[in-house]
Amino acid sequence: MDKNPNRIWRLRKLTHAVDAEVQPDGGGYLVRFLYDGVTTYQRTWPTRNEAFAEATAKRAELERGGWMAHW
Repeated sequence: MDKNPNRIWRLRKLTHAVDAEVQPDGGGYLVRFLYDGVTTYQRTWPTRNEAFAEATAKRAELERGGWMAHW
């Protein structure tokens, strides 16, 4: 079972991992990206759909750069 229920995807490249998390945050939804467990970016969006859209766009960008899906 996943230890982080907010994680929506994880990508790996060599020995590194990038995670995307989305969670409710006050009146909106926080999207956060972590590189090897360290937060590198976060932003609150007004809707869940906007937060997921940002996470989806970042995943596509990373996959074009050679990152692979891994859970």
